Amino acid sequence: QTAPARVAAMLNGYYRRLVPLLEADGGVVHQIIGDAVMVIFNQHGDQPDHAALAARTALAFQAEAAELAAANPEWPRFRAGVNSGEVLSGLVGGPSGHRKHGVVGDTVNLAARLESQAPVGGVVVGAETAAGLPPGAVLERLAPLRVKGKEEPVEAYVLHRLEPDA
Repeated sequence: QTAPARVAAMLNGYYRRLVPLLEADGGVVHQIIGDAVMVIFNQHGDQPDHAALAARTALAFQAEAAELAAANPEWPRFRAGVNSGEVLSGLVGGPSGHRKHGVVGDTVNLAARLESQAPVGGVVVGAETAAGLPPGAVLERLAPLRVKGKEEPVEAYVLHRLEPDA
């Protein structure tokens, strides 16, 4: 029900402030599709604390987005899912025509499923990410989640905060 130009203005309003924040601690914005952003940490294997970096960045993203939304009450809010694990990074597509650099694998799929379970304005992390967080992380364990693509329920947590020195 919103004109495309207004949607673009809203998204650009968000991303003007949020993209630099996502990149500040070494995140790489892999893609933006409408109101969805995919950010990669530890892309080159040089961020041993990638779980904490990604979690801290997700919390900062939500705080900044909340501030922007408070000044623009008609703007929607985000959900965030953070998952850690192995992915395949490379060229995806046919031998000709549309191709792009993609990041694929179960880790990516589960991150998307976790995002859909997050409360509006909140961050949900997977078990492997939670295990990689420093002491003092405040996590609320969710009931085991049944998600598409998984036969068994998955363990996930709402991340409330990380200690300042973590």
